Amino acid sequence: MANLSELKNELRSTKDIGKITGAMELVATAKLKKISKRLGNIQSYLNDVYEIFNYIITHTNDSKYMKKKGKEPDNILWIVIGSNLGLCGGYNSNIIKLVKKHVSKNDLIIPIGTKVLNFAKFNNYNIYKSLTNIDVDFSNEQSRELSIWLLENYLKNEFGAIRIIYTKFINNVTFDATVLNMLPIEVPKDDKDHDDLTLEPNAEIVLQTSVSMYLNTILFGTIIESQVSEQASRRMAMESATKNGKEIAEKLGILYNRKRQEGITQEISEIVGGANAQSSD
Repeated sequence: MANLSELKNELRSTKDIGKITGAMELVATAKLKKISKRLGNIQSYLNDVYEIFNYIITHTNDSKYMKKKGKEPDNILWIVIGSNLGLCGGYNSNIIKLVKKHVSKNDLIIPIGTKVLNFAKFNNYNIYKSLTNIDVDFSNEQSRELSIWLLENYLKNEFGAIRIIYTKFINNVTFDATVLNMLPIEVPKDDKDHDDLTLEPNAEIVLQTSVSMYLNTILFGTIIESQVSEQASRRMAMESATKNGKEIAEKLGILYNRKRQEGITQEISEIVGGANAQSSD
């Protein structure tokens, strides 16, 4: 059983940690509020763009952007979106699980965030490029520059496919680590939702002139969704840590007061016993 001094130090440390996790919860909440404003209609727009380009690809003839049936690319470039900071629950570990499942050591990988970068280095993945400057202020201009660079290297046959591993935002308490195919574009089995679309002058030209916009939309949308998921996950983790810390502090406080009371009672008993002994003499 710990003595009073040890209990007092443990109680103080628990309260201090609670202050830190409480402050981190407030910071994560503020960042979540900021980045959530940017999310807006991005999810629905991203889904619409993805579906429309899947429709466009069905009206092209053997485009370099079309995924060939039954043929897997020789080398795949994986963009893996994680975080720079920890203390965000299972956010990074869920992403890393998908990396272990889908990414081979022969594939190329672009880690976004120091957590994924460190994992890729430690496990000897083939790092093509890394980005550690992505945060809640990630801009469309940054996304556009990266998407242009990706398209240029894809057309140079540096890699045969581009896929993203990111965290899809469902709501403030639910997130889903997801794999999304960017290039080549998959041909849908059946698409009747866009039969009313007219592609002018033709599907090939529409695809050629807008594929960089397609990449930019997917890249920007997935990074913003991942940022929202990260901050929401961190807020939840810090909220839980703060709550648990308070419960531990309460138990330690009760134990400390009980032991302190026992000590006082013992001292009083010793004083009374000593006084009685002197009176008897």
